[in-house]
Amino acid sequence: MMMKRILITLIFGLNIVNVEAQQSKILEGTVTYKSSNSIYVRFSSTDNINIGDTLYFKTKSEEIPALIINHKSSISVVCAPISTMVININDKIFKKMSEEKVIQNQDSSIIKKNLVQLINTPDSITNVEIIPAKKSELSKTQVINGRISLSTNASFNPGENNNFQRMRAAFSLNVTNINNSPLSIQSYLTYRHRYGIDQVNSAFKEDFKTYTLAVNYNPGDKINLWVGRKINNNIANIGAIDGIQYEYKFKNLISGVFAGTRPDYIDYSFNLKLLQIGGYLSHQPNPDKGYLQTTLAFAEQRNDGNTDRRFLYFQHINNRIKHLNVFFSSELDMYQKIDQKITNKLELTSIYLSVRYRFQKNLSISASYDKRRNIIYYESFQTFIDQLLAQETRQGLRFQVTYSPFKFMSVNASQFLRYQGDGSKPTTNTLVNISFLRMPFKNSSASLSINTLATQYHKAVIFGGRITQNVFKGKAQVELNYRNVNYNYSNTETSQRQNIIGVNLNMNVLKYTSFIISYEGTYEKEINYQRYFITLIQRLKSKKK
Repeated sequence: MMMKRILITLIFGLNIVNVEAQQSKILEGTVTYKSSNSIYVRFSSTDNINIGDTLYFKTKSEEIPALIINHKSSISVVCAPISTMVININDKIFKKMSEEKVIQNQDSSIIKKNLVQLINTPDSITNVEIIPAKKSELSKTQVINGRISLSTNASFNPGENNNFQRMRAAFSLNVTNINNSPLSIQSYLTYRHRYGIDQVNSAFKEDFKTYTLAVNYNPGDKINLWVGRKINNNIANIGAIDGIQYEYKFKNLISGVFAGTRPDYIDYSFNLKLLQIGGYLSHQPNPDKGYLQTTLAFAEQRNDGNTDRRFLYFQHINNRIKHLNVFFSSELDMYQKIDQKITNKLELTSIYLSVRYRFQKNLSISASYDKRRNIIYYESFQTFIDQLLAQETRQGLRFQVTYSPFKFMSVNASQFLRYQGDGSKPTTNTLVNISFLRMPFKNSSASLSINTLATQYHKAVIFGGRITQNVFKGKAQVELNYRNVNYNYSNTETSQRQNIIGVNLNMNVLKYTSFIISYEGTYEKEINYQRYFITLIQRLKSKKK
């Protein structure tokens, strides 16, 4: 008799998790993150996975050796590619097993962390969404996942007065089905403080950030209730909601309402004056043929009792078309008050589109268009000039191509166009990165890159190289990197040259404990900068019964 249970998957982004156990001879994982040198794969457990194992990508007709494991933690592995095919985020990767019972992690979400924009939100924010399960199918089993990290970094600039040291602590804890009940909690908190500079205006609430802190009540497969601060996957780009979020599921439809406040736009603290209320309807058909979600929402946001915004929000996620992933969101404002004059005209104020298509195993292309705005209408002193400042938007186009001409080589090229406002000269950024596997040594990888940047104020060309070597049977990784930076400023003959050298050591001290230490030196003609980074990470996991 097979026991079914809920597992939590922690990734950098917004995720939808659906886990089940079944008879199989393979262990299934999901690609959660890609860097220039490595691919990260999340499993329900890595107890039966070892460093040096090969992971496979399954097609309709064959199983292709795709990755080799260089590092592992309790639920994740860091891999290097060994084939010409392109591996993308959310792709399924398999480890061949001899055991009869294998827990599969079926993550069909394509929501990426860069699709959610929060004021002052770090890239490392972790959001976990729990899909409710039928009582007849799943038992309420307590599962704990968490992480505590302590880090410090400092910069030393001889002869200058801007030396500093920064301390940072982060805590995340996600407990599903507390004491095997329908209650769950989710949290992500950070505290960071900088020493060595003027701290007169520094307050505790500016250093302490609450990115997620919520309690969930999920008695079955229809009702889902959240209380606290949390991002809602169905309305992701609206941002965090402080208050109550209630959902009711009926077949393929999810109806929801929310009421409370939104985070302070300056320090991200709780602000009772920024009230908001709204509702949404989301259509999510059976994911067997691929994930599909369409949401329409209405929201009204207030500032000290006065209406800031009244708008419609639309979101669509689709990966049902073979090799194609699409994310789209937009906002349509329905209310404005400028110089005490109220208008109810419809105005498209935000739009985001991301498309990725994989032509073949070793070639994929992606593009995105970003015209999202963080709009805040202050009724008490809003003028035409204030409106222009509030409407100033960051606009951007991005194109990216990834191609692997050989098993040991991968090329990634990106082009960015970004605007600061109407009529301004766009900022262009071109990046080309070439990665090599098992070069120059057996358990190593290397990469070369060139980055050109052109703005209204300066032009820059950056050349870089990186070598990574696994040591101590994969329990540690050493990295050496170098960059040559050349800046030329507009309307002047001033130029700046920098040579940047970095060394990084990443060690798995214990099963759930990691230690990272890095050094970076910037060398200019007349002055040098020295920096170091030290981080200790302790993961928290449920004890096995």
